[in-house]
Amino acid sequence: MGKAVKAVASVAVGVAVGFATGNPYLGVLAGGAMFASSSLTPEANIGASTQTELKQVIRSSKEPAHYQFGRCAVGGLLAWAQEEEGDQSKREWLHLVYVLSEGDIESLDELYLNQEPAADADDLVQYALIRSPSTANQYLLDNSPDWRDSQIGKGLSYVRMSLKYDRDYWASGIPTPLFVMRGNREIYDPRTETTGYSDNWALVILWYLRTRLGVPDDEIIWDMFISAANVSDETVTTPDGGTERRYTIGGGFKADTRKDRVLADMEAAGGGQVVRIGGKFGLMAGAYYGPYELTIDEDIVIGAVSGQTEVAQADAVNTMTGKFIDPDQRWSETDYPAVSVAEWIEADGGPIEDSLDLQYVFSPYQAQRLANIALRKKRAGGSLSLTLNFRGYACRPGRVVRVYLPSINIDGEFRITDWDFHGDSGCKVTLSAEDPEIYDDAVGEPYDPLGFISLPTGGIAAPSGLIYTLESIGETVQGRLDWSAVTGAQSYSVVLRSNGQAVQAIEVPPSATTCTVGGLPAGQYVAEVRTRGSFGQSGAATVTFSVNAPPMPDRVIVQVTNNEVTLIPQLAWNGTPVSFRFYYSPTLLDINQVRGSAQLLSTGASLVHTGRAFGTTYYYWVESVNAYGHSDLYFQEVATTSDFTEIFGAIQSDIEAEGSLYEAMVNGVSPGVIEQVGGQITEAAEEAVAPFRDKLDANTESIGELQHADQETALKLLLIKAGGEASASTLRVEQVVRAGLAQQVTTLQTGQSSLVQRMTVAENAQGSLAELTNELEAGQAQANTRLSAVETTQGSQATLINQVKTAQANVQDEFYAMWDPQTNSFTSTALRVVEVGGKKAVLGMRSDGQVAEIGAVANRFYIYNEVSGEMVLAFVVEGGRVVIPEALIGTVKFSKLVSDTGEVLIQNGKIKAKFLDADNITAREVISSINAANGRPTFALRKNGTFEFNSLDSSGGGIRWNGSTREVLDSQGRAVIREGRLD
Repeated sequence: MGKAVKAVASVAVGVAVGFATGNPYLGVLAGGAMFASSSLTPEANIGASTQTELKQVIRSSKEPAHYQFGRCAVGGLLAWAQEEEGDQSKREWLHLVYVLSEGDIESLDELYLNQEPAADADDLVQYALIRSPSTANQYLLDNSPDWRDSQIGKGLSYVRMSLKYDRDYWASGIPTPLFVMRGNREIYDPRTETTGYSDNWALVILWYLRTRLGVPDDEIIWDMFISAANVSDETVTTPDGGTERRYTIGGGFKADTRKDRVLADMEAAGGGQVVRIGGKFGLMAGAYYGPYELTIDEDIVIGAVSGQTEVAQADAVNTMTGKFIDPDQRWSETDYPAVSVAEWIEADGGPIEDSLDLQYVFSPYQAQRLANIALRKKRAGGSLSLTLNFRGYACRPGRVVRVYLPSINIDGEFRITDWDFHGDSGCKVTLSAEDPEIYDDAVGEPYDPLGFISLPTGGIAAPSGLIYTLESIGETVQGRLDWSAVTGAQSYSVVLRSNGQAVQAIEVPPSATTCTVGGLPAGQYVAEVRTRGSFGQSGAATVTFSVNAPPMPDRVIVQVTNNEVTLIPQLAWNGTPVSFRFYYSPTLLDINQVRGSAQLLSTGASLVHTGRAFGTTYYYWVESVNAYGHSDLYFQEVATTSDFTEIFGAIQSDIEAEGSLYEAMVNGVSPGVIEQVGGQITEAAEEAVAPFRDKLDANTESIGELQHADQETALKLLLIKAGGEASASTLRVEQVVRAGLAQQVTTLQTGQSSLVQRMTVAENAQGSLAELTNELEAGQAQANTRLSAVETTQGSQATLINQVKTAQANVQDEFYAMWDPQTNSFTSTALRVVEVGGKKAVLGMRSDGQVAEIGAVANRFYIYNEVSGEMVLAFVVEGGRVVIPEALIGTVKFSKLVSDTGEVLIQNGKIKAKFLDADNITAREVISSINAANGRPTFALRKNGTFEFNSLDSSGGGIRWNGSTREVLDSQGRAVIREGRLD
């Protein structure tokens, strides 16, 4: 006896009890009988068993019963193993029993041992299928010593398999079997009223409901199962050119598997759903069950409508993947080809996947059809939740209906996915969008639910006393609807229509009898108010009202200066308060381009537009706006003034401002400026020298002498000492000097950087206090010598200053730079003054980093230009006038043009009539200078094609054309006739 065979024989003695009773709990136990339990109640399941689990060979005494249906493959439950008597020399047999399924199966089609066909083992294996036997198997009685007459296996389908000992062929021990079968053959077909084997998806679910869930026959809607079975048997063409039935099913489950999980997996194999209607069970296949026969309209809806029109983000997938059972790969779980929609992937920017595993499907083409349905259902979106009156009782899950709610612009086919009924509040249904394209060519037969109740006739009363009241609250509320309460109302439905189309729908609770109206554009409207109750919806109470947009402004008051435009629109209007919207463009636009191309400046009662250039034309459009809409555009062309006096005065004020270059040229450099510059130099020097001086204070006697000396002398001594040793980095600071070329006195200042360098040298040199002291003592004599030189220079300076004072009567140059800590910037100024006998000529230059200017003061200022070797006088300023012999000027702007005879030709932009002599006049615009009674010009022909005529008489009116509409106005400015575009 082989080692492996001995191992099995030592633990397998018999299963007499199990086979005698047909107990679904089978297994192999060491040392004796394997069926000790008599309980049929399964243990709690932790999840549905997969087909991969069922392919495994099970050895357990507590394994629940297995149920197999359709085409499938299992490993079986090893219930018996015993070797015949004898030794290895006789090549004895090992007898095995594998339980395949509870109930009677159709056939055993194939047997694999270690993934290889059993036929390859030739005479080393023998097997037979035993189905629901009534007596013990004779072969086992004859060949297995311990098999007893009581071991029958009633109600089971099992395989008796015998293996002949062969050390080489069975080298790995007892082989692992895989039994490919056709399962349960107790499937009832209501179409033929016969029972037998079937892998029809609908019939297998019917078997599960009747046998495993215990649903009685009088609670089954047979017509729905017949329709689903017919859909399942439809022949479809596969991509490889073959054919197959639409929905088949095959697999198995354990007795303790959760029934809802098993049913959900079965439903997925046909893309359908088990439904309950009137306490009875029906089945809908993965097919289109339209077109609709029932319409849900506004007479049925009694509550709020909620839902979404687009697919939810979680369902916005474009690719579906998953697994199925592949017979070509020994019935293993395998990925079926992914199903996707290329245009969705492109729109989504890439694949977005979801998965659908189908453990009861063994056709790759069926798996892809089901994945396609699931993908398109997810992508369809469009779900609604409605509360219906009692007539909604016929709206059962799975039914295709039309939802027609014109007041909120909903009209389409939906499938009911959920339904709930309450005696006091009607029915609540959930629906999802339905489309035949979801199911390709699969079409089911609609089921018309039985009429379980009869609804009473009649209805609820409509609201009475409906009125509309004008009410303006900002830009949100335009009016209010009021009506009288109706007894028994569950809600009120308010629909606002324009030209027969619903534009707003509002649901009002029964406790309220008023509704505000807002957000409507100008137009005529009809308000419909209906009462909703338990038995339906009343007729409509109606009221008509108008929403009027304001007219465009009557006129616009224009106020202009050289650099500012002010617009004040005027409108005689007794309606809802208005404001004005102002558009602007530097160039003229067509009226149809204004709102898209012009700049929207502001909205308000008036406009002040600053920062304009003088003598420039600008273009404005004004419209009236309120909560109801806006008017047509009112065009206004505006030109800023060119007031020479104002323009020149502004320039002169800026030039002659306090502290300006002009002030310095006329009055000279003030002593305060000199003191300020000197103070900045002294302050900077003190700040730079202070750290170095502090070091000197703590050292030698020479330092002490410097501290007691005159502060200015001590400062100069330090500057000379630092400058003598670091002259290469000395910063020369220019001070106010007198007499130009006579400038000989220079104040030496060591810049901050030089002092820092000097201080660093001193710190580095100070290895010790004694070394620094020696250095200072060594430099003392040199410092004293230089001090004497300075004193000598001071004497020379005094003489030089006297010379300069004398020379000031003739020539004076002044240069200085000032630091402004507020602006953190320098201002540099240079002046040259020539003065004799009280007559002064001054040329000045100044720059502050922002503005650079050059000025001159003289009785006569002129410019000569050399032309062909001759000097030509080109420009003279004298006596307050500018004289130019000849000029080439691109643009001339003036307020008055005077001839050489002294006569005024042009003034304030207007040509005097006496100087106008022409046969033809071509003008861009003709506008009267005389105002009519309404404040507008008596006539105006504008270059944009608009015109107007207004009466001088206050009892008269006017005519206005804005390019699209002609209006005839009465004396109050109201349009009594309007022609043209009236939107």
